[in-house]
Amino acid sequence: MPQSERSDILKKLLKWLSTKEDGATVQAILQQTKWEITEGGATDNTIKKYIEDLQRASLIEYKHPFWKVTNAGKQWLERHSI
Repeated sequence: MPQSERSDILKKLLKWLSTKEDGATVQAILQQTKWEITEGGATDNTIKKYIEDLQRASLIEYKHPFWKVTNAGKQWLERHSI
């Protein structure tokens, strides 16, 4: 997968997650990413790697049982006008 396509998927995932006031479970993230963002073109393992990448960048955090966008993630979205 080209890097620009991967970046677009991560941006869309972060934007979607930011709209979820209470956050989203891993299952909800898997469903949204698989069927809405990648239109069935991503495996569960790939999506889990997306989640790990966003967490490593401190853009999302896990608050059991939900993943939420951090303040840094919100600021990143604002800076990039997404």
